[in-house]
This record gives sequence, structure tokens and C-alpha cells, in this order.
Amino acid sequence: MGRPDLTFMSQTLRFCSWNIQVGMKRAHILELIAQHPDFRGLDLLALQEASVHAHGDDASSIAHALGISYASYHHVYHHLGAHPQANALVWNTARVQMDSIEHHTLPQHEQVNVPRAERAVLNRLKRQPRVNLIGDGKWNASSLRVCAAHLDVLGYRFKQRQFRAVLDELNARPRVDLILLAGDFNTFRIGSRPTWAQLKRDAAESGLYAISDEIRWTQAIRALRFKQKLDEIFLASAQPYQTRVWTLDVTGSDHLPIFADITL
Repeated sequence: MGRPDLTFMSQTLRFCSWNIQVGMKRAHILELIAQHPDFRGLDLLALQEASVHAHGDDASSIAHALGISYASYHHVYHHLGAHPQANALVWNTARVQMDSIEHHTLPQHEQVNVPRAERAVLNRLKRQPRVNLIGDGKWNASSLRVCAAHLDVLGYRFKQRQFRAVLDELNARPRVDLILLAGDFNTFRIGSRPTWAQLKRDAAESGLYAISDEIRWTQAIRALRFKQKLDEIFLASAQPYQTRVWTLDVTGSDHLPIFADITL
């Protein structure tokens, strides 16, 4: 009997995206990551609202909790009060090769076209820079691009323009086999409004599809029993794929971690 053709054997990428609320519950987060089986064997972790504490930055501490084969990259772009605010990537060097990581600064509201009433509200607020962290590398034999994004808090049209800027940046880059765009998109709504459907239509035009539609909520103000779907994972793949997506209802942050097993 001949040897199996490994070219056609399926491979599964294990991914997670999580807004960790500037590491306010850092000790609990590290304990959870070290002990919960869903974090075991992760290939990639995209973090939003990571921070820096007395013992170092959150991304390197999380990489240490995951195991000796993990590396990290942590980029502070803003201070939320006394807390440094960062996007970060953590990856398993045994399965992922990260060749470059760049910062794509998202536009401020005065740099894009938004309705006058919305601009008047945004002009009264303190500006918060936002950055999309873009890592290029390889996973097994596939070229890979992973993006940790965090849109601004307020402004319906403004967030649409920021998301469009994220997509335009990705479209301008060389093609790769697999793109993961994930993060906190701050898609607040009251009841069913607004729908935010335009974001997903824009993403689909760029070949990126929301694989986390089945997730009903990702952020909660637990004292008020108020839940929102703010976080998404978008995927573009040159190969057919299957996904399994889920969250953990844990208290390490006001957001839930979103996991995706992506089998090519």
C-alpha cells in the first residue's frame, strides 16, 4: 500500500479573539488561559485592550501562560486613563511563522465624511486613536494574514468609515491564502437597530465572511443584564473550509473570548 497523499489531508487552525478590558482582571485571565482546555493548543490569539502592568505587558504574560512555544507582539497606541491600551498578537511558533507585524492607524472622525449631526457629537468627545494590527506569516504551507482590530466606541457612520479603511488596507496588500480579521468592532445596538449589515456586505465584497454570526452576544454589563454583540471574526480563504465557532461565558473581562476552529 502506498503512502497517503498529505497534500489532501485536512488541517485545523485554532484561533481566538478577545478584548481583555485593559487587563483589569489580569490574574484571573492568566489562570483561565493556563487551565481552561479551550485555550490549549491555540495557534493564534488576537487581543484588544491589552495593557501593561507591574510584571510586564499582557501579551507576553499570556504567551508564557500558554507554553514555551508561544511568542507575542504588543503595541500600545493609547492610554485609557492610567492604563496603556494595546492591540496584540500571540502565536504558537511550532505551527505559525510570523514574518512581519505592522500597525495600520485608523482614521479619526475629522478625516472621513460623516453626517453633520454625528460629527457635532464626535467633536465634543476626547479623540481616541485606533489601530489595526496586521501580522503576515505562514501556517503550515499556507500564507497567512491575521488582523487584530478595534473600532471606535461612538459614531455609526464613523465606524463604517473606519471599517472601510481596514478593508481598503487589506485589499491593497498582496494576496495570501488565509486572512483572519477579528476584534472588537463596537457594533452597539438598541433592540435590532442599527443592523450593521453594511459592514458585513463590505467585508463580503472583499472576500471576507463573518464566521461568527451564530454567536448571539460577546459583551455584557452584568449588573444591568445588558448584552451586546460587539465582536466578530471574518475569514477569507483560498481553499474550502469548515468552521466551529464558540464563546466562553467567563468573567475575566466585560467581553467574551471568541474561538474558531478552521479546518481546510
